Amino acid sequence: MILLDSHIHSEGRSVEDLRNMSDAGIKYAITCAFYPIQPLYPETLIDLFRKLVDYESERGNRAGMKIYASVGIHPRCIPPKWDKVVDFMEHDYGWIAFGEIGLEKADKVEKDVLRSQLKLAKKLDMPCIIHTPRKNKEVITEKIFEILERVEFPESLCLIDHIDNRIIGKVIERDYIAGLTVQPGKLNIDDAAKLVLEFGDERFIANSDTGFSESDMLAVAKLAEKINSENVLLKNGFKFFRIK
Repeated sequence: MILLDSHIHSEGRSVEDLRNMSDAGIKYAITCAFYPIQPLYPETLIDLFRKLVDYESERGNRAGMKIYASVGIHPRCIPPKWDKVVDFMEHDYGWIAFGEIGLEKADKVEKDVLRSQLKLAKKLDMPCIIHTPRKNKEVITEKIFEILERVEFPESLCLIDHIDNRIIGKVIERDYIAGLTVQPGKLNIDDAAKLVLEFGDERFIANSDTGFSESDMLAVAKLAEKINSENVLLKNGFKFFRIK
């Protein structure tokens, strides 16, 4: 089966790692914007976005994988004068989504940054990959929902990522797409398979979040051995991200 990993950080992996993913059937991936230290300048993220579009796609080609870029201000990577980054995001440089964006602690700055990016995404009709944190997940996800609803953000453009059994019901009832992140500290393969069995395979997209931290770059391929759902592993992602 041909597979899509809907959330990686490809610059945290070597070309050899990407080739191993491709050899395991992961022929498509979305690489998401994340900067592992606090940026001192908005230009740091702007250059990161250019790197994801130009350089990471080229590295993917060398590995036999099609890598698409998703750009945005992660809540742990908010630079000074962050509005300059949002202004840059308004231009079509070749990315296919905004992400990952979202909330980590849900302070005022994080909320302002998320709201600004969602308003732009709504204006541009841009799909969004929305980060939910490991800590205090239920409470902070509710705050994300509040912002989405106040912005009147279209459900069809919203992927709530890193879901678990504490929030999945609320994600599904709001008609959002749910990101199954198979990674230590998030979901294991059995947990992900149980959620698909319980809720069906129409609203899920699988990912590994592989990159800089401990993760299994082959998690999506291993999940494929367990659930054998082309919807979760490819088709839903192609539809959401409008990949042709």
